[in-house]
Amino acid sequence: MSTAAADPRCPRWSRARARLVLVALALWTVWSLAALYWPRSGAAPAHVQGGKDLVAYRRIIERVHSGEDYYSAAGDELRGGGYATSSVFNWRPPAYAWLLAAFPSPEWGQALLGLLALSALGLAYAADREDGSVGRSLALLLAMVGAFIWCIDGDAFLSQELWAGVLIAVSIGAFAVGQRASGVAAGLAALALRELALPYVMVALFLACRERRWREVTAWGLGLAAYAGFLAWHAWQVQQHLTGNELAEADGWIQLGGPAFVIHTSQMNVWLFKLPAWVALLYLTASILGLAWWSGSPAARIRLTVAVYALAFLVIGKPFNGYWGLLYVALLPFGIIRIVPAVRELVQGLRLTSSALQPHGSAIRS
Repeated sequence: MSTAAADPRCPRWSRARARLVLVALALWTVWSLAALYWPRSGAAPAHVQGGKDLVAYRRIIERVHSGEDYYSAAGDELRGGGYATSSVFNWRPPAYAWLLAAFPSPEWGQALLGLLALSALGLAYAADREDGSVGRSLALLLAMVGAFIWCIDGDAFLSQELWAGVLIAVSIGAFAVGQRASGVAAGLAALALRELALPYVMVALFLACRERRWREVTAWGLGLAAYAGFLAWHAWQVQQHLTGNELAEADGWIQLGGPAFVIHTSQMNVWLFKLPAWVALLYLTASILGLAWWSGSPAARIRLTVAVYALAFLVIGKPFNGYWGLLYVALLPFGIIRIVPAVRELVQGLRLTSSALQPHGSAIRS
């Protein structure tokens, strides 16, 4: 006996859920448009702070490569660049500098990052082909490339957010194709390079607990414990290198940037970077709808990761921190390529009536 749930004309979303989704989308759109075009005074966000950070990173890496202590080099460059150095949070952990300084030149590290991006694309294609067509999977790669072009754009590869974002994409792809050990390793590597990868690691740990994969839970737990020790050592090192005359932050990281800041972080895909913010709003909204509808293998991991970062960026992040979007923008294409079936089933759900669920006509046949 087949039921209405198995009827291909019966949408995945019930009428009540479809209405809830529609109301949520409407509220988000109105809130976002208000934030973009009627911003509070002085709150207009910017994409990046320019190349100033990248110049400082390159100088630090070069000094570490020549044998200098990371914290001495970083302290000199940060103070020389006018950065606030009184807070440990303004001193990046040294993993990026140690990694890139180990090569004959930083560009060797750029090649490694490019290979990781190619791996992320390959894993994404393999994961999507399990329940999709070749055309849709190629569209996914095209959209994802926009998040990875930064790997070959000048000194952008020195950004730790880019490294972390690529590694998060690799981790998610590895989990999607069943390479769970590689997924854990890539996730912890992302965390080592940028502490802003912590939300993804917590999502992965939550999913491992929910699925009762205790060996994986142990691996994540040990990795987090080791990283906590690393951060404690890092904080101690920073304290040893403070002079007592450090420049202090004028304000904190909690800026309540709201939808405007979230939308600007989503523009860290090259295809959106120079387009008007309303285009990015449409793209982000469509991606979220597609992810909400999707029920494929890696759907929960991607959906939760995007949700956690989007919610966090409603509250945290200064106007020039738009480049933080590099952490998650490579995941939005998984939703955008599913927007057509998502909208179709949303409309079907809204049209669904109680009679469609009753045992008559063609809805149920014995």
